[in-house]
Amino acid sequence: MIKFNVHKTFKSHGKEERINLESSCEQGKIYAVYGNSGAGKTSLLRMLAGLLDPDSGNIEIEGEEWYNSEQKKNIKVNRRNIGFLFQDYSLFPNMSVIENILYGVDGEYDKELINRIIEIGDLKDLLNRKPDTLSGGQQQRVALARAIARKPKLLLLDEPLSALDAGMRIKLQKEILAINNVIKTTIIFVSHNIPEIFKLADEVLVIENGKFTKKGTPSEIFVNEKTDLMGELISITDEGTKKTIRILVEGKIVSVDLPKD
Repeated sequence: MIKFNVHKTFKSHGKEERINLESSCEQGKIYAVYGNSGAGKTSLLRMLAGLLDPDSGNIEIEGEEWYNSEQKKNIKVNRRNIGFLFQDYSLFPNMSVIENILYGVDGEYDKELINRIIEIGDLKDLLNRKPDTLSGGQQQRVALARAIARKPKLLLLDEPLSALDAGMRIKLQKEILAINNVIKTTIIFVSHNIPEIFKLADEVLVIENGKFTKKGTPSEIFVNEKTDLMGELISITDEGTKKTIRILVEGKIVSVDLPKD
C-alpha cells in the first residue's frame, strides 16, 4: 500500500497555486492522474520520486516512510526503489542505449526481463547508439525501458507514450500491462489521453483546484449521462471482407463493421 498526504505551493503560468493531495494506492495496481494543465500532476510525481520536497506532509510505501515533515525525514531519491519517466526523458548523453537501460540496476539483473523490454520496445538495433542519434520517440522508448528494468516498487510515468506513433503507443500500452503482471509494481501515470487511461488504469485520481475531487474506475470517472455523444477513434483493422472501426464513446468501446470496399 502507498499512502501520501502532501502539500506544496508553487507557481504555474505566473500564478501561485497550492496543492493538498491525499490518497492511497494498492500495491500492483495502475493509477492515472488526470487534470488540467498546471494542476500539479507532475509536481505530485516529482514529490513521490524525491525530486521535489513537499512543504509538509508524509509519504509511505509498504510501511516504510519516505517523507515525514514533522520528523524531518526525507529518503533521498537514490534510496527510493522507484522507476520514473518524465517528459524530458533524462537519458545520459555519454552512455549507449543499453548502458542507459541498465543504469541503476544493481548486481545480477533479470536478463529475461531486460531482453523482453528490449524486444517489445524495438530497441535491439539501437543498443550501441547514443541518445543524440535517436528520434524523440526512440528516446522515450529507451527511457521507459530504463524505468521498468529496475523492477521498482513504484513506477512513475509522466505522459509516457505521448511522443510515439499510434501503432507503437498501442503496442507499449499492451506491454506495460503484460510486464506489470510479471513485476507486480504500482504504477502512477499522468495522461490527458482518455482512451489510454481506459486501457491502462485500474483507477483514476482527478485533480481540481489543488485537491483530489474524484477517485474511481475510468468508467466511473468519465461516463456521464450526456445525450450529445462524442467519440474518439481507437483503431481501424482489416478483417477479411470488412473493416472494423473501434470508437470510444462516453467510456465504452463501440465497434462498427464496414464493407472493405
